[in-house]
Amino acid sequence: MNKRIAALYAGLLLAFLLGFAGRAQARPYDYSLGVRLGNYFAAEGKFFVTRSSAVDISFGLVNPFTPAYQFMLLSGAYNLQLVKRTSGLLPYIGAGLSAGMQFGDKDRAQEGSRRSFFMSADIPLGLEYKLAGSPVVFLFEWSPKIRFLSGTRFIPQSVSVGFRYTFNIR
Repeated sequence: MNKRIAALYAGLLLAFLLGFAGRAQARPYDYSLGVRLGNYFAAEGKFFVTRSSAVDISFGLVNPFTPAYQFMLLSGAYNLQLVKRTSGLLPYIGAGLSAGMQFGDKDRAQEGSRRSFFMSADIPLGLEYKLAGSPVVFLFEWSPKIRFLSGTRFIPQSVSVGFRYTFNIR
């Protein structure tokens, strides 16, 4: 089962990269701050390092609507902005790390909650849409994770949408 998921992921990643081969010509903004919703509710910031690469940092709660199984998560990724085919669309792919703590998982043998620390390698794959003449950016991101601390596990269901307010230093 895990081999099928990994093969599907590799195929989607390859198709995405081939469809948007190349690099962005100019960065659309210098940095942005906003929120992301989905199975990950977080505050985040994105900071362009070069014309085609950015650092994305977020802090939030995974599974915000499932109190019995939540994680507090700090995540960082280095994203490569790919060619924009349509005005305003900004596809990207990246690599990053997440670290967090699980809490709220009731252990039937003991009273109270179990807490555990974990880390994962993340591969964010996303699409931003910047409104023309507006400082608002909307985003859709799929960021599968490979947990490697507190047990090895592939976590494909990390999907989120969000918005950010952009700023320019120039």
